[in-house]
Amino acid sequence: MFIKLTAYEGAFGWYEMRTLAEAIVELSDAMEEKDVHALRKLSNQCLDKVSLEEKHAFLKPAMIAYALAKVIAKPHYWKGRSQTVFFNEALKKFERAAAVAESDEGTALDLLEDVEKMLRALDVKDKRFVRDIMEKAKLKTASTLYAQGFSLDRAIEMTGADKRELIKYIGKTMMFDRTGSARSMEQRLKALREIIS
Repeated sequence: MFIKLTAYEGAFGWYEMRTLAEAIVELSDAMEEKDVHALRKLSNQCLDKVSLEEKHAFLKPAMIAYALAKVIAKPHYWKGRSQTVFFNEALKKFERAAAVAESDEGTALDLLEDVEKMLRALDVKDKRFVRDIMEKAKLKTASTLYAQGFSLDRAIEMTGADKRELIKYIGKTMMFDRTGSARSMEQRLKALREIIS
């Protein structure tokens, strides 16, 4: 349904996502291919845009990419449901969002919000699961932002995650140890200087 983006060869030899429209197209492509690894990678790339460049519009695709990776990987989400119908509807929303992202970011984010609602509706209401998939995405996103140097309160404010649940989640995951993404004060100052100059 989507035309693939031509890979951009950055200074360090990897693809550098530059715009919200590109992030949405990558999200669409990875979902259509059911590529869980690409969705997780995209989520992290979007969070890098948020933390390093303060592009907060990338939060929504980050959380959706994480949630899609989860629902694609877990078959219980599809019991009695059609993946094809879900994916086709989501692809239409992604296509429209990508088309307007550069000229009307608010409308693009509203369309992504529609996909988020679709994901919430897809979530199995099973007594074993207390939080829906988007609440899990908020926790994961907030904990990653926290590990990247945001204050706990700022990560909560940005994602809408529940503070008590986030503190529990961070304590269980050992995010700093696992990701190795904690930045020293020197690294934070360097990143800030690069943004300012």
